[in-house]
Amino acid sequence: MQKRTSIMNYATQAIAASLREARTAKGMSQRDLSALVGVPQAQISRIEAGTVDPRVTSLIAIANALDLELTLVPRKAVPAVKSIVRQSGGQADPTRGPSQKEITRIAETLSRLQVAMPNLDGVMRLQKTFADLQRFQLPTIEPETLRALRKSLERIEVPSFQIEALTRSQDAMQKLRNQLAHQPFVPSQDASPRPAYSLDEDDA
Repeated sequence: MQKRTSIMNYATQAIAASLREARTAKGMSQRDLSALVGVPQAQISRIEAGTVDPRVTSLIAIANALDLELTLVPRKAVPAVKSIVRQSGGQADPTRGPSQKEITRIAETLSRLQVAMPNLDGVMRLQKTFADLQRFQLPTIEPETLRALRKSLERIEVPSFQIEALTRSQDAMQKLRNQLAHQPFVPSQDASPRPAYSLDEDDA
């Protein structure tokens, strides 16, 4: 019980810190935020201090006001999502919001495919390519492009479209990689230095 409580306290503190940083980055006072979301300023102060377990409705309201999104992410996709957050500077950018959401949904879809089809070589290749894409400024891609990729990945789950969808998804990711390779290369903070573009065996 004590271990579970400590985990909950850690999670609450992490959320509190993220909300506090997002608010100060926007130049908002607790009173400003309170007026915007209808949550008492004293409660916002307690939430940011991590001394209370906030209600989900309060968290959603505060997050939305700060251009943040509360999302349940599959555990296997957490590293990819954290990399995206670090790459974007840790703060949500309203102009990139739709792209960020699509990136998260792509990661979720790939994780789901990996669980459902662990031995399918095409899925493993897609996972590898997507991980490689995380080294670039993926959130700068138009959301429509990412949405098309995500829908193509989702079609892999339909047996009658599996082969075609795999091919289309691989082509789409390759096109994305080529597009990103011609942009200024900005690696994620945890990525080791590497060339902006490299050839896989199939590229030769």
